[in-house]
Amino acid sequence: MTESEERLYQIFADLDITEYQVHEHQAVFTSQEAKEAGLTMPGLNLKNLLVKDKKDGRFFLVILEEHRQMDGKHFKQITGWRQIRFAHAEELMEVLALSPGAVSPFGLIHDKEKQITVVLDKQIGLAAADVLVHFHPNRNTATVSLTKGDFMKFLAFTGHSVIFEEERKQLI
Repeated sequence: MTESEERLYQIFADLDITEYQVHEHQAVFTSQEAKEAGLTMPGLNLKNLLVKDKKDGRFFLVILEEHRQMDGKHFKQITGWRQIRFAHAEELMEVLALSPGAVSPFGLIHDKEKQITVVLDKQIGLAAADVLVHFHPNRNTATVSLTKGDFMKFLAFTGHSVIFEEERKQLI
């Protein structure tokens, strides 16, 4: 277990997030690889994309259902970003302390300067609090399953701005 993962589980304990499961598995680098490895789980299977606005340097962590493609024009209307690109490996390490393939909202614990705005797929917003969501625990050889309600508690703890796709406005 990495130091980052230990810190994550301590935060879970501090937030009284106790109902989660850790699923160990082979390294997967994309949601497609996870699907091919049989890692589709009950609930919302999601992918995480860190993008950067080339004009003003803002970062966005876009969390989508695994089957969706990110429509830059659609999300531009929601986020106000101008021209984006995927974050480089060095930027992933700098702001989330993560490597490619391990991108996860749990890496937000390393973004002390709150440089990242989180953008959530509309299905996450519409899901009941007890629906399971799944993310890497800051390494791509495991997946953590927890309820959407507990995930939202974690996001609130981080203090990052959150935009829900369906509401097109900042909520946290």
